[in-house]
Amino acid sequence: MIEKQRQCRCGAIYHRTEAMAPSREIDSFECVACGTTLESWDTAWVPTYRLISEPVAEPDTESARRSDAACKTTPPQQS
Repeated sequence: MIEKQRQCRCGAIYHRTEAMAPSREIDSFECVACGTTLESWDTAWVPTYRLISEPVAEPDTESARRSDAACKTTPPQQS
């Protein structure tokens, strides 16, 4: 059995193992976080993926600013 780690472009990390199947398989594996195809195969050596670490989302500076602005309270207006 062959073991290693693979990282998707979104940052998700997978533990990948590879073992011999009883017959040739045609399939692929897509990242559960973003849907990117990490690997396609047409062989008897079949990989198995297990998610180790989900991607860490980088905060969007514009949406963070809007969030901060929404949280600030404005002083009451005097008449």
